[in-house]
Amino acid sequence: MKMSKKILIITTISSSYPGANAVGQAHLAYSPDTYVLRVPDPVMFPEDFYLKAFSKGIGGIIIMSSGSDCPYEGAYEKLSKRVQGVYGKMKELNIPINRLKLTTICTVCVAAFVKEVKDMQENLNKLEVAKP
Repeated sequence: MKMSKKILIITTISSSYPGANAVGQAHLAYSPDTYVLRVPDPVMFPEDFYLKAFSKGIGGIIIMSSGSDCPYEGAYEKLSKRVQGVYGKMKELNIPINRLKLTTICTVCVAAFVKEVKDMQENLNKLEVAKP
């Protein structure tokens, strides 16, 4: 079965979504198989959310967080620990961990946003080629 090239990007309303919006305003292109989900903070998703997304056809997930600038006290640290837990479950299920990435994107990080999407697309392409 061919791996999906769909990329889910989880963005924060206050930080990374304005960065994603700036990409559009700058008329920069990225994969049309990219879906942006705007949320108050990605910490709201439990570990199983990511695993279910993979099982339902998402090839890669990029969590674009506010990092240390997060307006919710302790949320980034909790999110970081949660992602580490997801990596552990991914390893147990033989899901390559480079299909999930936690990164910090700010309101003006246009180039960084496009680079993260491009890097994930390249990861998915390499995984497709490496399949037996």
